[in-house]
Amino acid sequence: MILYTPLSYEDIHLTEADYQQYELVTYQMRPCYAERLENGDLRLIQLLSTDPSDYLHEQFQPGKIISTS
Repeated sequence: MILYTPLSYEDIHLTEADYQQYELVTYQMRPCYAERLENGDLRLIQLLSTDPSDYLHEQFQPGKIISTS
């Protein structure tokens, strides 16, 4: 796969340090990396999906707050 973009590699992919910092969670039956917030909720960092249409859905956009309560 070739990705043509003006963004740097680091802007697109997480680094090894990021993978250790974030949690791998399942949100709506799809694996995602998320950051745990102080109140216990999660902030979506990266969607891991092989279905291109998943990336068009608003609920999987980076920065989305996922309530755990």
